[in-house]
Amino acid sequence: MNLLILVNPHASRAPEALPTVAKWFAEHNQMTVVADSQEEFDTRLRRDGRAADRIVLGGGDGTLSEALPALLALNKPLAVLPLGTANDFAVTLGLPLDPLEAARIALDGDEHAIDVGLANGTPFLNVASVGLASQVVVEQSKALKRTWRVFAYAIGLMRAARNMQPFFVDLDIDGAAWSAAVHQVSVANGRHHGGGLVVAEDATIDDGKLDLYVVHPGTFGQLFTCLTHLRFGLMKPAVLERHRATRVRLRTNRPRQVNADGQFVTRTPVEFELLRRRLRVLVPPGQQPDIAGLTEAAAPA
Repeated sequence: MNLLILVNPHASRAPEALPTVAKWFAEHNQMTVVADSQEEFDTRLRRDGRAADRIVLGGGDGTLSEALPALLALNKPLAVLPLGTANDFAVTLGLPLDPLEAARIALDGDEHAIDVGLANGTPFLNVASVGLASQVVVEQSKALKRTWRVFAYAIGLMRAARNMQPFFVDLDIDGAAWSAAVHQVSVANGRHHGGGLVVAEDATIDDGKLDLYVVHPGTFGQLFTCLTHLRFGLMKPAVLERHRATRVRLRTNRPRQVNADGQFVTRTPVEFELLRRRLRVLVPPGQQPDIAGLTEAAAPA
């Protein structure tokens, strides 16, 4: 099997994992390419991916999100080496976070077709948000991620919440109109974001649905309760509301940034929709029914 194994060396866990992973792939007659820049990463992926049977990408959610347009164009199965801070996409797929165990799945895993979200036509894997979560991107520094790892998002969220003012949104949720003042609107293709926050207990990445949650204005304590509910499944606060749809349109009284998978991708007004079962990924063999981020009824690609 011809693999293109492409690693982002700037991912937070890449320096410690690269020697072991590269050696393992070399023992299986596969060469690992380490891209020194985003430009080289994109070039190698688009050029060398055409001849590959599978694409293996090492990095975090940001690396995968930036590679998504090229992956969709190549239409090759994707295996993930989770080398980032949060690795929410890998968790949704039920992948082991140990890079060497994930490398084995690149060779021996089962193919499974998943959905891809779109925000004004820009593809995303996990979650796109407007409001408080977008400010978290500003609050999160590389030093914060290195020090606090998966807790960096929660810390950034609490910092942002201190100064965040509510704003008014108009939503069209599968044709049903909805308007309110909010702190945040998050529209999810996948199950996890923000270092382990669970969008909804039954959210999956292959069910043809977008899972939407809205955070209404509230006290700092209520916003903190939202965080603990999304992270640990504790008591659901009254300021948190959920919906499910296949298409969502969102308007604000002035343009606001839309953050998808940790990157600013567009501004409001924004339309969210799905590419149904558009990306093939490698998951642990024979375990789809046991993975919370995948549906039991999902058929292999």
